[in-house]
Amino acid sequence: MNKNKKGFKLFFIFPVIAFGLGTWQVYRYDWKKRLIQRAKDRMEEDPIELSNSFIKNFKGSSFGDLNKYEFRRVYLNGKVIDNQYVLLGPRSIDGTLGYYVISPLQLSDGTRILLNRGWSASTPKSNYKIPYAIEELKLIHQKEKEQGQQQGNQESILYRYFNILGVISKTKERGSAFTPTNQPEKGQWYSLDVDAMADQLNTEPLMINTMDETEINSKPSSLPNPQFKRFDNDVESSFHNKHMSYIGTWYTLSASLFFIYFRYMRKLPK
Repeated sequence: MNKNKKGFKLFFIFPVIAFGLGTWQVYRYDWKKRLIQRAKDRMEEDPIELSNSFIKNFKGSSFGDLNKYEFRRVYLNGKVIDNQYVLLGPRSIDGTLGYYVISPLQLSDGTRILLNRGWSASTPKSNYKIPYAIEELKLIHQKEKEQGQQQGNQESILYRYFNILGVISKTKERGSAFTPTNQPEKGQWYSLDVDAMADQLNTEPLMINTMDETEINSKPSSLPNPQFKRFDNDVESSFHNKHMSYIGTWYTLSASLFFIYFRYMRKLPK
């Protein structure tokens, strides 16, 4: 019996550990709430102009100071290179698979940054690997190419100018344990990695998530601009805040183990 009693004393460690993990999740939950509130406060501030000088301030520091600008709204204009892009995903929205389309945006001095133009549903004919927006862009450029050839211009226009309202993106996201590793050489991006995407598209490691864009064009395209699901002010969706469920899990487990411990300890002979 002494052996059994010793075993139950060792068993006491497990509910204590579970209680400790639950308490740690309480601190994590409080930290995440403050992080979300800070992001909300930044989103409510007036947009700042993302000028060439603003970007130059970060060159040489690998954009390490961008953390204090994450979730700040910005406005800018530049040339979007439509035929250069990476697809981030697949991501499901309302039960539909799709991808975020990320293209280079070139500013007036030639500086290039990343522009996340938004989410677009995938096309069934591409085995759900290409979003509708890419197909629409191809149609637009094909139409422009045909018009250019009729006018004696053999060069296809593969870029357009936009005024953009957006928000400065985080630079990296941690996928779940089941998220595959990115394979840039195959064009497969499962999780956000701004540094690697910038290397792929030859841009500065800075990305803007588009909230709204307006084309600057004296001769509007004959086809409508591709429809993306843009980013909005819902910053909470950018955070994985599951700490409350973790708190409940660990504290429930701890309480159950404590119950088992004290219930059976009373039955042990002295």
